[in-house]
Amino acid sequence: MKRTICALAFSTLLLPGSIYGASKEQEEMQRDIAQLQDQVRTLQSGFDQSMAKMQTLLEQALDAGNRTNTTVSVLNQSVKDTLDRELKDALQPVANLAAKLDNLTNDSADTKNSLADLTTQINRLSQKIDDLSNAVKVLQAPAAPPPPAAGTNPDAFGAPTNTSVKPPAGVMYSNAMGDYAGGKPDLAAGEFAAFVRDYPDDQNAPQAQIYIGQIHMSQMKYSQAVMDFDAVEESYPDSKAVVDAYFLKGMSLKSLGQKTAAAEQFKTVMRKYPHSDRAPEAKQQLIAMGLSPSVAAKKRRPVEQ
Repeated sequence: MKRTICALAFSTLLLPGSIYGASKEQEEMQRDIAQLQDQVRTLQSGFDQSMAKMQTLLEQALDAGNRTNTTVSVLNQSVKDTLDRELKDALQPVANLAAKLDNLTNDSADTKNSLADLTTQINRLSQKIDDLSNAVKVLQAPAAPPPPAAGTNPDAFGAPTNTSVKPPAGVMYSNAMGDYAGGKPDLAAGEFAAFVRDYPDDQNAPQAQIYIGQIHMSQMKYSQAVMDFDAVEESYPDSKAVVDAYFLKGMSLKSLGQKTAAAEQFKTVMRKYPHSDRAPEAKQQLIAMGLSPSVAAKKRRPVEQ
């Protein structure tokens, strides 16, 4: 019994120590948990502060980017305005120069046309001078002997020549020129025609045919004049007078209202005789008719093998 009481007493003495040991471990655990909680709170606070700083930096970076974009846009517009202004100032002298060149081109064209008109007038005056010169030569030439009277012995001394003998070519041409210059176109036309008929190979025959056509033109017989000038082209293609024939034929056709045929004659003058006195006149006629004075080169036919 005594032993049982002692065991109980001993157990009673040991029980508070066990209880005390368990409480100490719980306090340590609670202390550790509290420390962990403090550390977590500290980490959370640091994380929140870092995130706030990062957000602030991000907002600052976005603001800086926006300000940079605005600055770049302003700078770009300023550069564009400056370049436009400088380019406009730089191109202004070029525009003024272009306008001056256009005016100079127009003045040059007007001067060229005036020179062409002056050349035409000079050619006409030259033609008139030649006609007057020929008339003077006619007046200075001796008159043709009169035809013999009926029954006159042609072998008698001092008797006139027989009427069957043609007058010399020079005399016939001079007589025709005298009547032409003296204002007798009908008589002159007949004399020129007789001269061409009797002396077709004479050096003055082409020009005599030209005078016939000019007389018909002055009488407004343009169709007859066209045939007169055709005779020059056909009978005397290598004569210097053929260029006048082409040009005057064109003038006659123009008077007849045959614009296309007239233009072809003027273009023939410019193509075949570009350095002749009639070429500028032909060009002026084409321009007056509203046609292009340019003449395309005539294509050559291929040689048959």
